[in-house]
Amino acid sequence: MKRIVITGLRAGVGATTIAANLIQALVQFDQSVHVIDARPENLLCLHFALDFSIKDGWSKRWLVGESWKNAAYISNQNLAFVPYGLLTIDEIKSIKDNIDSLPCGLLDIFLSQPEVESEWQLILLPSVNELDKSHVALLDSADMVLCVINADIQNYTYFQQSVSFHDFNMRHQPYFVINSYQPLSVNSVDFSFVFKQELAEQCLPILLHHDTSVPDACSQLSNVIKYAPHSQISQGLKELAFWFIAHFALKTTGDL
Repeated sequence: MKRIVITGLRAGVGATTIAANLIQALVQFDQSVHVIDARPENLLCLHFALDFSIKDGWSKRWLVGESWKNAAYISNQNLAFVPYGLLTIDEIKSIKDNIDSLPCGLLDIFLSQPEVESEWQLILLPSVNELDKSHVALLDSADMVLCVINADIQNYTYFQQSVSFHDFNMRHQPYFVINSYQPLSVNSVDFSFVFKQELAEQCLPILLHHDTSVPDACSQLSNVIKYAPHSQISQGLKELAFWFIAHFALKTTGDL
């Protein structure tokens, strides 16, 4: 099983959108994949048309002693996803206390043997500044950590100044993907160049373009690859999925 953990440099960079669409892109390349939402906002379900009245999720199942797998859903586009769930205030406190008491935090919940060798597991974590000790073992277990960034002054300032980011970067050596790229914006172009220079091989050679079809797709409770398959962002997400497949194929053959 290939476990990819996805986070964002800061809130609002588009990590949830990328996680929701990466599964669609991988499926289009005939890969077996599921995605788990480990962010308490529970927003991943918006991309899979899960009814708003459904409060179910792995967190609620785990609190009553069930496996996280019992909260798995199949979308109307035949995509496997596991929502976080909607918790009460008491449940939020309870799950935090219970996870903090586990030796390996979230990893103790999601650790399982794959049923098929080719299966991919995507796990969406909170943004870097919200990560805590409960996420560390899960990040350590990942075959790859992907951190989403935007090419702007806010992201660059955080990149330069945040102690938590530097600790995260040193320990987990993530790959970075630039999202919401705007080729007509001087700032976007310049900061993309700066990030590529400073992050070097950690920065993927793929730019995910800013595209109005992303919020449009979300408002239709769909992923953008299905909603606007010929858009720039859809093409970029497919390139990202293909990069992952090629990367792990090379890793398996020992050419990396």
